[in-house]
Amino acid sequence: MRIFVKDKNYSFQEIINICDKNDLITVDCLKDENMISVEKEGVDCIFEFIKIHEDVFKLTWLENFEGLGA
Repeated sequence: MRIFVKDKNYSFQEIINICDKNDLITVDCLKDENMISVEKEGVDCIFEFIKIHEDVFKLTWLENFEGLGA
């Protein structure tokens, strides 16, 4: 199952909606690191998104965890 793909831009709300549907948690690091990370409960970060424009994010890193990779 693919949740996020590398060659797509995401809005903040799209990331939140996908995470909600897949029981994932977002960690907002925008103020300090200009990024959003996505985690599964009990597991370290499995996706990282870098802010590339106002409300535009790009997947820059993923951990292949139980088929959640892109």
